[in-house]
Amino acid sequence: MTIATKSAVHVVGMGSMGTLLAVNLLHTTNTEVIPLFRNKDRMDQFQKESNSTIGIRRLYLEDQPLLTKTLTKSYCPETFTGTKIENLIVTTKTYQTKAALQPYLSFIDSNTNLILIQNGLGVLEVLRDDVFANSTEKPNLFQGVIGHGVFQDTGYVFNHAGFANLKIARLPWNQNDFAQRESDVERDALDNSLVKILMQPGFVRELGCEQQTYQSLLLGQLFKFLINSCINPVTAILDCDNGEIKDSCRDVFCSIVEESLSVLRVAFKPLFDYEKNYNGKADYPILDVNNVLNVEHMIEEINRIGCIVNAKNSSSMRQDTRYLRDTEIAYINGYIVSLAEKLQLGPQATKTNKIISELAQLRLSLNRTRASNK
Repeated sequence: MTIATKSAVHVVGMGSMGTLLAVNLLHTTNTEVIPLFRNKDRMDQFQKESNSTIGIRRLYLEDQPLLTKTLTKSYCPETFTGTKIENLIVTTKTYQTKAALQPYLSFIDSNTNLILIQNGLGVLEVLRDDVFANSTEKPNLFQGVIGHGVFQDTGYVFNHAGFANLKIARLPWNQNDFAQRESDVERDALDNSLVKILMQPGFVRELGCEQQTYQSLLLGQLFKFLINSCINPVTAILDCDNGEIKDSCRDVFCSIVEESLSVLRVAFKPLFDYEKNYNGKADYPILDVNNVLNVEHMIEEINRIGCIVNAKNSSSMRQDTRYLRDTEIAYINGYIVSLAEKLQLGPQATKTNKIISELAQLRLSLNRTRASNK
């Protein structure tokens, strides 16, 4: 599949994942990538100090090659004078999503394709209930669940430490539209400009991109969420690379996963009931939800993917605490705590996740105190 004219893809969030996507889009597709920065200082820093150049070093390959690309355009709210945005990738931290989108909302309409590629859960609710709550021009909304391990080297050069995959799906604005048909996926593959870009053979090869139904992606999203709920806070609290805790955190991981699953089974009941309601029906994918989202399987996969495949990776939360940045803990372990409160499951339902959240915040506070005392 080829695209004759060059399409534009705007990116909000030029961190590790934004850079990984941008470099590979420029490398494998006929696409113009345009970063949208949150303010003029960040844009000027990118243009002057980095010469508008981004790079990905592939640590998982033997010779660890560095692939760099120079971007011809970049904007901030003060300088952006474009027309409507057709394709928008959002890779900001979850808690930054609303503020990052706000300056560009007038350029987003029902023809815009907006894809979220972030850690954690809860952003869909923010977009549905807040950002676009009263809008008659809601964008086509997609989610990406990414398994690749990436962390910062220096400036806008990032290390791609572990190769995995990228799964994408259209998100339903209506909570009742849970189960999508495979024919819906095929329609987007033919008609949607963003999906057509992300499913080009070269990009698929470089990032393992796969298009799915929403329910299939949600299964993968909860799977990735449980990995993040263990790897991210524990490596941040201990200040270690992923591989350093291989085989040594089973008990802690078990406590986190067992508790989280008890809450997720209530909150996402349609997914956990999917097998009995939809498996075997024509035009619906067969999902093995309860064999994937169980404690024993998850612990094995967390150790394999988090600690072995991505052994050289430094998790995003650890990087945030080391560089004294706010973390996404409220959208990971903290999300389980708030979800249990919303569902009125009682304070005993999330004791482990609450402690893990507090310890991650304590690590950040400690690092900030040490830095201020130097």
